[in-house]
Amino acid sequence: MTTTPPPPGQGPPEPSGADGPGEPPGAGRTPAGHPPEGYPAAPGRPVRPARRTPWWHRTARLALPAGILAAGLLLTGFLTRPYQGAPAAAGARAGLLPLPLQEPGPDPFTGSVAHRTGPPAPPAAPSRPHSVRDLPGSLPGLHGGRRGTASCDTETLIRYLAADPARNAAFADTEGIEDTSVPQALRALTPVELRYDTRITAHGFRDGEATGHQAVMQAGTAVLVDGHGVPRVRCAGGTPLTPPIELKTAPSAGGRAWPGYDPGRTVAVRQTSAEVTDFVLVDPATGRRFTRPAGTTGGADRTAP
Repeated sequence: MTTTPPPPGQGPPEPSGADGPGEPPGAGRTPAGHPPEGYPAAPGRPVRPARRTPWWHRTARLALPAGILAAGLLLTGFLTRPYQGAPAAAGARAGLLPLPLQEPGPDPFTGSVAHRTGPPAPPAAPSRPHSVRDLPGSLPGLHGGRRGTASCDTETLIRYLAADPARNAAFADTEGIEDTSVPQALRALTPVELRYDTRITAHGFRDGEATGHQAVMQAGTAVLVDGHGVPRVRCAGGTPLTPPIELKTAPSAGGRAWPGYDPGRTVAVRQTSAEVTDFVLVDPATGRRFTRPAGTTGGADRTAP
């Protein structure tokens, strides 16, 4: 169904053994002021400095296989490069904003492209209470979804952005890709639902540019994840996402929270060296696992081994 876009306006059991977070920790980094290898900056746009290592995993580093970011493979870079994004400190709002799953959040980039697939299962709680737990994006069962159904309408999101070049450019700038690569980059992402309340830096669009704010997305939120299982887009508002940053003070109250919300019982998803070819998702309606090939929207879902 073709849509004419209007004007833009929770868990798995404690992992162990093969399902545990045994991937090599860390994330690749590039020198400040330089784009990742094989990932050119957009023409005419200043190169943004690289983000510092997340506070919850300061010593983490990724050992990316040699050659994975070959020069000129822009789309591959979007899916596999160390995920740093735009500097969240620039224009970031104070506090920690709760984002209920169906609300677009402040200054949404686009109208909602999240499919209403029913209420989520009760959120999974981190095993270590009152802390931000670091989970690898490649962990089987980390994310959920409805078998045979995409949680996001990627094509409508593409049309929303294409209708407003300024928003498209700000979206691309936040994700660190070329303006013209937005459609193919979005089509390479995988629609899933969060199973944990998840910390993130979300970006709104105000006065012609992206503005960052620290947020917690509610379990059940529809997102698009990259080839390492890291959330890149929140579908309720077309919001580009980057990793969270450390809050220097206790989170200030704000926004409309959901029952059971606790900013001290959240997770942050980190990128690992393993690229995911088949995501193992959990259907909240049945509790059963199934696999979804990366970059597909539900038509190729199958029962997990």
